[in-house]
Amino acid sequence: MEGKIKFTFWHVTFFAWFCNMAMHIGMSDLSIFRFARHSWYGVATASGMYVGHFMAWLSASLLYALQLNANPADTDVLPGPMAFKAAGVAGLLCVIVAGWTTANPTIYRAGLAFQAIVPKASRFAVTLATGMLATIAGMFPAIAMRLLGFVMLYGMLLMPMGAVIFVDFYWMERFGLARNYAEASHKSFHWAAGLTWFLTLAICVALVLSNIEIHGFRPFQIYFVSLPGWFVAATLYIVLSYLAQRRHPAGTAPATQ
Repeated sequence: MEGKIKFTFWHVTFFAWFCNMAMHIGMSDLSIFRFARHSWYGVATASGMYVGHFMAWLSASLLYALQLNANPADTDVLPGPMAFKAAGVAGLLCVIVAGWTTANPTIYRAGLAFQAIVPKASRFAVTLATGMLATIAGMFPAIAMRLLGFVMLYGMLLMPMGAVIFVDFYWMERFGLARNYAEASHKSFHWAAGLTWFLTLAICVALVLSNIEIHGFRPFQIYFVSLPGWFVAATLYIVLSYLAQRRHPAGTAPATQ
């Protein structure tokens, strides 16, 4: 179809791996598991990712094949109508429950973020407001049917912070740098982390817009760019942290309110 990106095997592979980048590589799961008593609780995330999603994709492909078998001209990929044609009301209920279970942790995370901006607001109020906003947005097909690109954009936006958290926890001390520098130096804003985020996004967006082709293939489409972007963010954070901590070692930097 004109204006649509033709998906190849690599598009499907990378999307299947990175569609939850915001949650895993972007480290949003930390907001859910921050109270976990044991590290192995993370198995819950892996189970949902590999078992739940792979089963969902296989089921969706079977539903689409059934739809095409009934009417080869019906190529619209609409979850509700496809499920209803195959399983009636039970199919619609499955789609609703599937969307609800996926949305729950995401809305909870978003509510926590809004509460950080407005500390005096109750967690219940901000989570309810976030859920209502998302529900209203989901009523518009112009938004809901662009989920594919939105998910990849969402993942790309949060990917640099995942790299920052990973590097800060596992690698900083190996480079002779302090972990949790913002907390140790009593800063409310860590410019090395902030600049890493903005620079990484600028580089990724520039690569996506460059439309570079290698043997007829565009390796920097939004579906692929977040993989090299993660390593760019990790490198930038190490370099920028070195510059920040060389000027003000942890514990000696002036407090910033």
